[in-house]
Amino acid sequence: MQPGSLHEDRSAAASGRMLAALLLGYPLWWALGVAAVAPMLVAAVMLRDLLRRPGPLHLPAGALPWLLFLGCVVAGVLLLDSDAPGAVAGGFGAGRLMVFGYRLAWYLTCTIVAVWLVNSSRERLPDRRVHAWIAVLCVVTVCGGLIGMLWPQLEFTSPLELVLPGGLRANSFVATLVHPEVADVQQVLGTAEARPKAPFAYTNTWGSVLALSLAYAVTWALVPAGRVVARIAASLLVVVALVPAVHSLNRGLWACLLLFAVGGCLLALRRGRARTLVAGALVAGLGAALLLGPLVSVVSARMEHQHSNDRRGSLAAATVDSVTTGSPVLGFGSTRDVQGSFTSIAGGSTPDCPACGVPPLGTQGHLWLVLFSQGWLGLALFLSTLACALARCWRCRTPNQTLATFILAAFTLQLFVYDTLGLPLLLVAIAVGLVAREQRDLRPLGAVRTGRQVAERAARAAPLTLVLLVAGGAAGAFLSQPSAAPAWSTRVHVALTLPPDPYSVPAVSALVDEQALERRELRVTLDTEAALLLSEETIARSGTRPDGVSLTAQPNTQILLITVRAGAPETSRTEALAVVEAYLEARQAYVTERRADLLTKLRSDLRQVLPRDQASQVMISRLTTADARLRATPDEVGRVVEVDPPQALPSRTTLHAASGAALGAMAGVALTAASRRAPEHPHRSGRPRRRRTREEPR
Repeated sequence: MQPGSLHEDRSAAASGRMLAALLLGYPLWWALGVAAVAPMLVAAVMLRDLLRRPGPLHLPAGALPWLLFLGCVVAGVLLLDSDAPGAVAGGFGAGRLMVFGYRLAWYLTCTIVAVWLVNSSRERLPDRRVHAWIAVLCVVTVCGGLIGMLWPQLEFTSPLELVLPGGLRANSFVATLVHPEVADVQQVLGTAEARPKAPFAYTNTWGSVLALSLAYAVTWALVPAGRVVARIAASLLVVVALVPAVHSLNRGLWACLLLFAVGGCLLALRRGRARTLVAGALVAGLGAALLLGPLVSVVSARMEHQHSNDRRGSLAAATVDSVTTGSPVLGFGSTRDVQGSFTSIAGGSTPDCPACGVPPLGTQGHLWLVLFSQGWLGLALFLSTLACALARCWRCRTPNQTLATFILAAFTLQLFVYDTLGLPLLLVAIAVGLVAREQRDLRPLGAVRTGRQVAERAARAAPLTLVLLVAGGAAGAFLSQPSAAPAWSTRVHVALTLPPDPYSVPAVSALVDEQALERRELRVTLDTEAALLLSEETIARSGTRPDGVSLTAQPNTQILLITVRAGAPETSRTEALAVVEAYLEARQAYVTERRADLLTKLRSDLRQVLPRDQASQVMISRLTTADARLRATPDEVGRVVEVDPPQALPSRTTLHAASGAALGAMAGVALTAASRRAPEHPHRSGRPRRRRTREEPR
């Protein structure tokens, strides 16, 4: 054996041991607070191993669209300071850049692990060993779920959390990753329920990993055939896993388990394995006999409390609308906080109602994260990668292909409801890598591309792609110039005074309650205020012609944030104050008119229930005019509490230039691929076909 080859074997063995340590020791990394970065350290060692490896570097199916997708992810750093429609403006800083870097690191980690697996040795790292490692992770996940059910309040400070600077510990995103908790206590069914998540940071991650790792555990038990003990152990694991799975109230997990059950039955029928089907039915019957009563009640209660459906649907619609309107090609690089809620521009979460707030745009499903962060182009490339991987394994001819098919199907289902960037995506990458490694050995000719082939295609496409990239970027920058004129904005904070209605006068209120009359509200919502501010009449009354006026509000307050855009800083400030003054005048007139209308209706109501004598008429007149008007009229309907200094608006030139460059690059890749395929069809190039003889292989 050559010295270099011995060194490479040792390096590959070290990478394999680190992968084993990552999967088998995951509870330890979680307790230490380093579970979020441990896979990245393993990937760094694997990358070193790949760089030192001689010979061709094999790549899994879908490598080209995935590499292009990674290019979209990297390009997203240019768009982090762009404002998204419907989201809170501004906010770019170290925090957003840190989240972007974390997500990029996870994408690279999954890529490296998949490529390393493709190029690893099946003799030194058998498939069954990898299946066993992830089966152990499944056992750990089930145990974590049971602990979360029994001791939901259990949490502790990790060693990493102790040494982090205070600024990082105060960051909610970092705190969630480094502070171990075994469950989230939420009121999904109307009472406090524990939703397990140990040893992960989120309950949905727990559900996703449980579903995917369970597929590995079942594969380990079924292959090779004849291992009765392993099958019994896997059956017991499935039955026990149902307990935390159901009590997690995780409908996405339930859907994945149902998918596995139906898919397994269909596959057993297709292969004529009646014994496997009967064994599965026995396991299902055992689980039903032991757990049917209490679990069915939980499932039925969860189906009756589907309050998150509307919010998820509204958030998905807002995400699609925002990215389609603001940056359809490349998205915005990362997520954005929603302005207000779906019911009010001043809505937000409160201690009494945490669910009143809205999650950021691009969350509540990895599909929406990819769409919002990388745009429609990135989403198309991401889904193309999954389609290419599925095309290599959907026939289920080997255990690895069967496993990968179930994993990809479940992952596709999870894309709509889970933020799967993390360990779930890593489990998908491992399944894809195992299939590609198997096909590399069984069908070496054309089954798996090599790094050299991809590099040759990239070199062939580089000239045209570079030209179109530069041209597209220049065209995007040029077309963005007309929309880049308003360069400054001024924000004015206006505290609204909510006018009391006539029914708040004690004498009127007592009489209304005595006569059981309807109370009408004078109070208007902040969304009504927005319509009043943005009306043509108010803008015309201000005597200005601003380039743009927008309105937001501080959550759970009566403070409006009115922003006016203009071409110069002083102009934006002057026009902002003029617009606010016109708005307050319009609001005073509206409140006066609204109060007069309420007083008229109140007088009419009282006349219908009181005697028609002179004393009653005098009392009605006094209550509804003099007393009510004097006491209900506020001194002011609103006032300016703060004027922010003019701020330079983020330029959209970068966004348009990056989008144009991306479209140009994709056009270059597509044209190169099309020109390369043309000679493969002799009848298209005019060359005569050569008739194959009977002895020639097909």
